[in-house]
Amino acid sequence: MIGWYITGGILGLILLLLLLPIRIKLQYEEELYLWIGYAFFNIPILPAEEEEENPDKPPPKSKKEKAKKPQESAEKKEAEKESQPGVISRKLKEIVKYQGVSGLLDLLRDLAMIAGGTGKKLLSHLVVKKFDLLLTIGGEDAAETALLYGKLCGVVYSAVGTIFSVCKGRRYGVTVQPDFQAKELSAQLFFKGSIRLVFLVAYAVSGLFRFLGRIIRANRELEEAKPSPQPHSHTDSNGK
Repeated sequence: MIGWYITGGILGLILLLLLLPIRIKLQYEEELYLWIGYAFFNIPILPAEEEEENPDKPPPKSKKEKAKKPQESAEKKEAEKESQPGVISRKLKEIVKYQGVSGLLDLLRDLAMIAGGTGKKLLSHLVVKKFDLLLTIGGEDAAETALLYGKLCGVVYSAVGTIFSVCKGRRYGVTVQPDFQAKELSAQLFFKGSIRLVFLVAYAVSGLFRFLGRIIRANRELEEAKPSPQPHSHTDSNGK
């Protein structure tokens, strides 16, 4: 009985941890800041903390010292990289060769649908607590500023509205304003939201299995499209 109690306690603890939300806080003005929170922990992700100087670590080599490396070695490494294409690049070339461009487009379309479906499912469980976006449009002159303002208004309001039609949370603030004195685009963003870990794990695993399944099917279709090797004919001593 004690073993059952221990097992039930462990399973209950795992379930509790899965039901806890992951908190996300994002802020951008002149630099991007990102915090991830879980339970009692708040972890700053961006900007990355600079490594502390280690007095025992040797100083970095100067440019002159780096330039002393033989040029032949660099050329040799570059030649080796070119002679050994990546697995993904080689597979894509084989798909185009044996299945044509349509085969490659079918694969990319299916992978995009898997990624889009997984992302949409995750967004449906994302709880947005605060979202404020301010875009200030500037250009070389008033005409260019007005043109950019019109284009961005349509794109930004439509994109944010589409995202929030899926998320849990309808309160958000988006402002796009022209600035005829500025010469470039500036942005300010503040986002605060959360998603339960159970949804993140479930949909990530589901999307990964669907992705791997499509890759396996693509590899099988590629092997079937390749021409089968022709059997070698043998002749006897009489030429028959």
